[in-house]
Amino acid sequence: MTQSTSSTWDRLAGAYANQLALTPAERVLLARLRERWPSIDMLDLGVGAGRTAYTFAAITRSYVGIDFSPPMIEHARRLVAENGRTQFVVHDARDLSPWYGRSFDVVLFSFNGIDAVALDDRRRVLEEVRRVTAAGGLFAFSAHSLDALPFDTRPRRPSLHAAVRTTYRSLRRSFRLSRANRRIDLANARRRGWELVRDDAHDFALVLCYVTASHQVAELAAAGFEECEVLDMKGQQVDPHNPGRDPHLFYIASDRSAP
Repeated sequence: MTQSTSSTWDRLAGAYANQLALTPAERVLLARLRERWPSIDMLDLGVGAGRTAYTFAAITRSYVGIDFSPPMIEHARRLVAENGRTQFVVHDARDLSPWYGRSFDVVLFSFNGIDAVALDDRRRVLEEVRRVTAAGGLFAFSAHSLDALPFDTRPRRPSLHAAVRTTYRSLRRSFRLSRANRRIDLANARRRGWELVRDDAHDFALVLCYVTASHQVAELAAAGFEECEVLDMKGQQVDPHNPGRDPHLFYIASDRSAP
């Protein structure tokens, strides 16, 4: 991650502070392990302002939430108190060496956080996660889907309370998304399985990695996660070779031979 990317997330910390709900796919994970949570040790990467910590820190045997943005971790600590089994750490997901020797039953990287790292670093994150995942453990994360492109550039309906301002913003967004579409060679991107995209998240402040589901599953296999389930935004299982047009997908990966 670049320094500018880090500064962007620092500035956005407050915007995430009041978000507490799990996504439908995360609720699938929650339900699937309902009988096991009291015995689960969990590592939560890119924990942000504590959205996922609000649920998982309360039900796991031990919980570690990390984020490379100090303001994000400050928000998380205010939301969920640290204690003997709950810890928040300012740290980077590309280096999990402080937890070598630990075996986490569940590792989570939510809100497409993995898409904010460079391609080589993305692979490094997968390798680091596998190194700290218990045998039979799960790595669950969300990522932007290349299969959702090109962007829908139709203007949004303006607000009746601020018609002029919202119309301007909508037209500006449509123009910038159209420009983003023109800059992407979608055929080549799909062949290689990924593309770096400046989308409309946070007013086009971030360059994010979009991947095809089939490419992501292959990358997980290369890192040692040979079993992977792909869910859409409703929490329904999809075929990685034909996942539909959801902008984000959720991956639940495991490897029975994990160290």
